[in-house]
Amino acid sequence: MVNCPTPDESEVSSHLESGISVRSKIFGNTSYRPAAVQTVRQAIENGPFDYIVVTAKAFPGTAKLIEEAVDPSTTIVLGQNGIGGEREYAELYPDNVLIAGVIYLPVTQVEPGVVEHGPLERFEIGTYPPDAPLKAKERCRELSDLFRAGGGSAPVFDDIQPQRWFKLAVNAAWNPTTALTMCDDANYLRSSPKAEDVIRKIMKDVAKIAAAVGYPDAITDERIEQDLQRPKGRLDTGGKEPSMLTDVRNGRATEVEAILGNALRVGEERGVDTPYLELIYTLAKGRDYAIVPDERWKPIARHG
Repeated sequence: MVNCPTPDESEVSSHLESGISVRSKIFGNTSYRPAAVQTVRQAIENGPFDYIVVTAKAFPGTAKLIEEAVDPSTTIVLGQNGIGGEREYAELYPDNVLIAGVIYLPVTQVEPGVVEHGPLERFEIGTYPPDAPLKAKERCRELSDLFRAGGGSAPVFDDIQPQRWFKLAVNAAWNPTTALTMCDDANYLRSSPKAEDVIRKIMKDVAKIAAAVGYPDAITDERIEQDLQRPKGRLDTGGKEPSMLTDVRNGRATEVEAILGNALRVGEERGVDTPYLELIYTLAKGRDYAIVPDERWKPIARHG
């Protein structure tokens, strides 16, 4: 296995020298030493690859980064946030098998080279598009078997898009609200009697969009209430830090377009009214703009 993240130089040195320590509530304490940690070009020396699993942030242009490592037999597996990101890969790699996935893996880097993993591990997968040829379906099942052989969980879905829409609803609600309030999920719930209902209303806005594109059962009221039990259950044990909150705390650009913008535009194209999603998107864009301003940014006017 070859791992190619893009951390800073100090993290690269730490990973190469000491490996990555994992404290997992499922798998116990273990360590992992990457075979390659710096660039895709470095990884090519270990190829060709049966599968390339992309878990990088879902920013525009990410698909291009793996180009040198992809050959005609490579299956590309997308474990990224958001909806609609598969299209960029399908356009760049039209002859390759594409698998889309939904990752449930609560992890936090508590210090360089040390990761804590919570009590959940699940990688839901399915072909893109859902009606892909038999060869693609077989590759998907083979990937699931590989995960199971390693002690993991990777259930296969004939159509993964309902799963992706539901995960999007979760992300669209929790990521921006925690990033804007600077609270983890449990502390956000503590902050106001209205906090829980705001999460619920954002998820229901995403549900309306999913229904408009053909997935009316992807995000039901029952599933929303079931999902809310997880953060509510952390009120006694300590909360979880969603990725967008982590990014804001570290001064990094956020996945505001992948998690919010793409869905909002799909809804607008279909005439779906999503006031809560629109509001949280606009506020999250402002938060993101403060972190990565462009040439239009001007400092505060100070008058003597």
